[in-house]
Amino acid sequence: MNITTTDINESIKKIDIQGEIDVYTSIDLKLELNNLVDNGSHKLIIDLENVTYMDSSGLGVLVALLKRIKTEEGQLKLLNLPPSVAKIFELTRLTKFFEIYNDLDNAINSF
Repeated sequence: MNITTTDINESIKKIDIQGEIDVYTSIDLKLELNNLVDNGSHKLIIDLENVTYMDSSGLGVLVALLKRIKTEEGQLKLLNLPPSVAKIFELTRLTKFFEIYNDLDNAINSF
């Protein structure tokens, strides 16, 4: 798994994830995302376009992040879910809790 963070502007960060998010890699993802929030990033867009696989541990990381960001009055948006990942979100009904976008500009403008 590869994680790249880009500043969209002074308050919004975009996180690109590449590869598999599973029980082995989700620990690193959790640390990276929590580090961003610890350092004051409360408006995040996570781009999942290049995620090839996600299991329940990956979902758990995203759910925990969403809860944490909301308690700090921030916002989390998900971007470009591949069909396999989108299906997991639909089956678990997490689409009701996450804001999911297919266009970066729409995600940015939603803040």
